Amino acid sequence: MFDAQLNWQTLDKPQPQLSYYYQTPAGILAIQLQGELVSTVQWIINPPLDAKYSGLPTALEQQINNYWLTGKMTIRTGLLKQGTEFQRNVWCALYQIPPGITKTYGELAKELNTGPRALANPCRKNPFPLLIPCHRILAKTGLGGYAGASSGKLINIKAALLKHEKIDTHAV
Repeated sequence: MFDAQLNWQTLDKPQPQLSYYYQTPAGILAIQLQGELVSTVQWIINPPLDAKYSGLPTALEQQINNYWLTGKMTIRTGLLKQGTEFQRNVWCALYQIPPGITKTYGELAKELNTGPRALANPCRKNPFPLLIPCHRILAKTGLGGYAGASSGKLINIKAALLKHEKIDTHAV
């Protein structure tokens, strides 16, 4: 349904996995690439003591830096195709939500012709938080969860991302 919006790609043959740690204003990202494709992005709450903060491949670094300058994320780097068709449809729908806009699980579920609870799993399992903005999905009664957490540092990261995008988190 929405796959054309994201640059999903598959590997022709196994590629070595490269890992990067990248400091952002909201926290530390661990980014894994297989060949030229981004395979996962994760917020790291407690980075390993020996974590090396190395430069990302230039194009990916520019895309992430552009987010911190403008609040907009344009993914030009290939993403390793993963998840079910339903999950990819949800992730593509999330990617279409512009910065400064949020939706509730119910609103997005209505657009995708599914139930709000069905969206929780794809949001929690989003392999590319920040790149695919699941932080823009809110509970009907407040901020909701983020990356499988309902409190703590990951929720603080969600609030920081929304604040960066100029969304008043006190109103939700």
